Amino acid sequence: MNKNKKMIFGGKRELLKVAWPLIMSTASYSIMHFFDRVMLTRYSDTTAAAATGAGILAFALLSLFLGIAGYTTTFVSQYHGSGDKNMCARSFWHGVYFSLACGILYPFVMRPAGMQIFNFMNHDPDVLNAEKVYFGTLAFGAIFPLLSNSISAFFSGRGKTKVIMWVTISIAGINIFLNYCLIFGRLGAPELGIRGAAIATVFSSFCGMVLYTILIFRKKIRKEYNIFGNTAFRWSTLKNLIKYGGPSGISFSLDIMAFSIFVLLIGHVGRVQLIASNIALTINTLSFLPMLGFSMATTILVGKYMGKGDKKAAERSAYSGVKCAAVYMIFMGFLFVLAPNLFFWFFKGKGINPSTFNEIFYYGKWLLVMLAFLGVFDAVNVTFSGALKGAGDTWFTMWISVLTSWLLFAPAVYLVTDVFKAGIFWAWGCFVIYVALLALFYWIRFSLGRWKDIDIKEKKAPPPPIISEVAAETQIIEN
Repeated sequence: MNKNKKMIFGGKRELLKVAWPLIMSTASYSIMHFFDRVMLTRYSDTTAAAATGAGILAFALLSLFLGIAGYTTTFVSQYHGSGDKNMCARSFWHGVYFSLACGILYPFVMRPAGMQIFNFMNHDPDVLNAEKVYFGTLAFGAIFPLLSNSISAFFSGRGKTKVIMWVTISIAGINIFLNYCLIFGRLGAPELGIRGAAIATVFSSFCGMVLYTILIFRKKIRKEYNIFGNTAFRWSTLKNLIKYGGPSGISFSLDIMAFSIFVLLIGHVGRVQLIASNIALTINTLSFLPMLGFSMATTILVGKYMGKGDKKAAERSAYSGVKCAAVYMIFMGFLFVLAPNLFFWFFKGKGINPSTFNEIFYYGKWLLVMLAFLGVFDAVNVTFSGALKGAGDTWFTMWISVLTSWLLFAPAVYLVTDVFKAGIFWAWGCFVIYVALLALFYWIRFSLGRWKDIDIKEKKAPPPPIISEVAAETQIIEN
């Protein structure tokens, strides 16, 4: 019986085998993000107020391109499932070409757009200046996370998730060390505050890109996948990436953009509330980002089994991912409710005076309770959307994201914060309802099963017709 359980394709055992390195990878990233915010909170209340909103907006504007380039994972997983190694390599290269083009254009297009968004939010002048410094520095290094994302897709799409884990752990270590040096001016480094945090992020992303490049050009991989023999640009391959990755990138970008507006609008409620919200969201990365490991594993396995034509295993993979992610988020929810002091302790420091911190904690502990309820909905939302993307059902995820984010969530938060002046808890209530609606819509869509009829693989030209020798001689005579 135990042997049979191990052989269930798409079961929880296989899901966890693929997911645990991704969980470790995203967990290391969440720890990096967490200590980045801890150091900036301890540095000053200005950097505490500025970092989260600026960081999320930078990620939101980059996520359109990350979503498209990252969809290379799905193509690699489906071609890997079907045994087509040449198409795995070709998909990888076209993800790289796309990332290069977008990374070069990003500072000149998205950086000015981001600056205008900050001006519109009308935060305190010192917070506004810090937001612009942080965002502007990140914008010039956008090419590095884009290229890392594309190259890592070649490994994650083939289920080689341990590679992702070790590279991400290395990046996190570099980032935390540089943050300590550049924010506070330690070990001979200049004291750069929030600019130092941004420089540390850019440099660690560059190191990640270099590590992935070294790994993918190893002799074994070069020969097995004919890496240098599949570099030729083909419009059909790029068109396919944009066709299916485009909706994924748009939905990802608009979702993150709506969330960044939510974070920035909290600043209209008050400076203390903004800091409390930022700290609560930073703490939430300890649960949310590792949960993304389950979502990524679900996308990989659904793509793999869709490539093999095993739709039952693909469906089983999705439900395995949802169950595992929900259990994890319930566990983290209990910690948020029972031990808020433990999480907020990290953020105490000379940057914020004790009386102000007590007020921040009052709001923050109740926000953690709301995050505990939100976590289960998020597990269903993120995992089922990952399964739909793995199958190629990206147009539906795009439209649901657009409609719920921009017709419901963002307008509701604006009304609560700026029109009715209802306060931070009502704004966060909109956040919980928004995630719950996404979870419901994605669950219904997946249950209907329309994703089973989608085929994203590039159509190959049919072989020339076989003409018999007699027919060939007849054609020659007639001609």
